Amino acid sequence: MSLLKEYTFDCIILDLKLPDISGFDLLDTIKAQPGLAHIPVIINTAMELDQEKMAHIMKHTEAMVLKSNKSNDRLIDEVSLFMNKLKQDAPISSRSINNMSTGKASSTMEKVLRDKTILITDDDMRNIFALSSALQAYDLKIVIANNGREAIEKLNAHEEIDLVLMDIMMPEMDGYEAMRAIRGKKNFAKLPLIALTAKAMKNDREKCIEAGANDYISKPVDMDKLLSMLRVWLS
Repeated sequence: MSLLKEYTFDCIILDLKLPDISGFDLLDTIKAQPGLAHIPVIINTAMELDQEKMAHIMKHTEAMVLKSNKSNDRLIDEVSLFMNKLKQDAPISSRSINNMSTGKASSTMEKVLRDKTILITDDDMRNIFALSSALQAYDLKIVIANNGREAIEKLNAHEEIDLVLMDIMMPEMDGYEAMRAIRGKKNFAKLPLIALTAKAMKNDREKCIEAGANDYISKPVDMDKLLSMLRVWLS
């Protein structure tokens, strides 16, 4: 905090495990300061994050880089990309938000999505973070799971879940197996399932539908396309 008061920074890279203070507490402190709240924060952590911790982070930041055994060059690259994206997207985002507030189509979209609960199942927290951040802008409630087995547990615990976004390639129980298990339960027979996969193979859609998916979208996710799907299946 002393450095933040003494110097001007364009970006903060924050580890959540610090020797003297919790990274969560430091993030809250930074964002509570009027002179610092505008500085973008990128979370760089190896910590496993549950839903509560994810929700805490998402209040204050839009980017997260998971630590790995790869060199820090990757972090530098991702920070550079993120900073460039902020500069390029800022005016566009402002216009988009203004248009959304008055546009008839956007108003209809928001009405359909508002207060619906989405279960996002993915073993990569960066994907969960990105999807959660984007979807919460439409007043969607988010529940997260890190694999297929956990997704089934969350469905059993959260009857309010309206739709599932299911990654395919996951440890313990992959998306195909999870969707088949979900469809095997009578109370989930009509629950909308949208499969997410990094592959773009010709037969991916057929395999997903056979496993129980209602629809399919490939990564990287096109948010406009995903929102259209959500509108269809949540109507």
